[in-house]
Amino acid sequence: MNLLFISPPMDYNVIKKEYSFEAYMPPLGLLYLASPLEKKGHKIKVIDFIAEKYSDQKLNEEVSKVDVVGITITSQVASSAKKIIDLIKNYYPKKIIIVGGPHCTIQGEKVLSEMNADISVVGDGEKVIIDIIKALNENNDLSNIHGIFYRENGEIKSGLPPIEIEDLDSLDFPDRNLIKHYSYGKEAITGITYFAKGKITTIMTTRGCPFNCKFCVSKSIFKKCRLRSAENVVKEMEEISNDYESVFIVDDNFLMDKKKTNKIMDLLIEKNLDLDIWISGVRITDADEELFKKMKKAGVKSLEFGIESGNQDILNYYNKKITLKQVEKSVKLSKKIGFFTVGNFILGSPIETDKHINDSISFAKKLNLDFAFFYGFSFLKGSELWEDAYQQGKVKENEMFVPCDSRRGLCNFTPEELRERLSRAFLSYYISPKYLVSQFIRSVFIYRNFRVFKAGLILLLKQKEGSLFDKK
Repeated sequence: MNLLFISPPMDYNVIKKEYSFEAYMPPLGLLYLASPLEKKGHKIKVIDFIAEKYSDQKLNEEVSKVDVVGITITSQVASSAKKIIDLIKNYYPKKIIIVGGPHCTIQGEKVLSEMNADISVVGDGEKVIIDIIKALNENNDLSNIHGIFYRENGEIKSGLPPIEIEDLDSLDFPDRNLIKHYSYGKEAITGITYFAKGKITTIMTTRGCPFNCKFCVSKSIFKKCRLRSAENVVKEMEEISNDYESVFIVDDNFLMDKKKTNKIMDLLIEKNLDLDIWISGVRITDADEELFKKMKKAGVKSLEFGIESGNQDILNYYNKKITLKQVEKSVKLSKKIGFFTVGNFILGSPIETDKHINDSISFAKKLNLDFAFFYGFSFLKGSELWEDAYQQGKVKENEMFVPCDSRRGLCNFTPEELRERLSRAFLSYYISPKYLVSQFIRSVFIYRNFRVFKAGLILLLKQKEGSLFDKK
């Protein structure tokens, strides 16, 4: 069979404007699905409408060449995915469309009520997709396939219960050749990929997170925490090093098993790969000087922390199970070892006041991270805080991604008021004399380039024109 896999743009306004959101990282999930299918002799093409401009004409042309279309969906792109599905069905009513991804896992059978797709995959899809294509190829019944919902004679039916893949080492490595014509990261100022050298790709070494932060949907997507072996991870990194200069580890919590992490770093040091490693998910409480030194030696360049707030009451409210003192200690250690440090903050939680927001801005400035990102709070379906709001009647069942809004009793700020505070946070952080002086020194003597200054300037310009917040 010939299959087309699509990563939709961020929202339907992007489609209408034929405007491409800055491509941050490749659609790793689709590449994981492609590899086992290719082994079975199927031909796959991937279109990333985040990394290229959308057009109806291209969609029509590419869909005309294939038997099946697969679309990965997060809640943030659900509206554009629905429009794409409608367009495909308008062009080709009998074309089979399969959807999957976090949105489908959280919504279950409701996805096929929302969208005119034929099959929806819940949870891990690497083995399910093989069963689906085999059944379609042989015109077999879909009811015996695990983890799917499907249409039959106008009804939505379910297959067998989903099964999470226990042995992640059993998965084929993602086929990155399918997106080699795209360029990721270099124009994505709002991500740390901007600072990496050369060609950029991503790697996943774990699935799931053992913690229960109230704003997070991880527990609704992954029922268990699963880890790849150190040997399997390093084998993929060896393959990556043949074509890429930088790799981003995109786990929710890369350091959840320090024994495994130590082994990965030992093997990387032994292999001596010419590969810069950037870690997107590091928990504050996992900071360890000896491990950090080993990571630095192995090629790790950056650590990105989910700090979330500079106020202890808010951290407790989120159930982060970290303290401000631990944050300070971990960031200080990271800078001492020589890592590029990134911290993420969320402003505007349901109980947050101006004092809490000011505390976060002040704390971020005190930490003096290389980069601080401030995001407006949103209720994500699948999180504990969304469920609380739903039980209180403040959000509706079909609302997947609900921004902070005092007019609905969701928090203490309107979207416009929170936008102003986000703008103030960015301005206050990046024009701080302490930050400017420290970054000049680090740019000259450590990074030996001024990309941090350029990125900071662009962030300030974006927040001023509003485009930075529109895209979140």
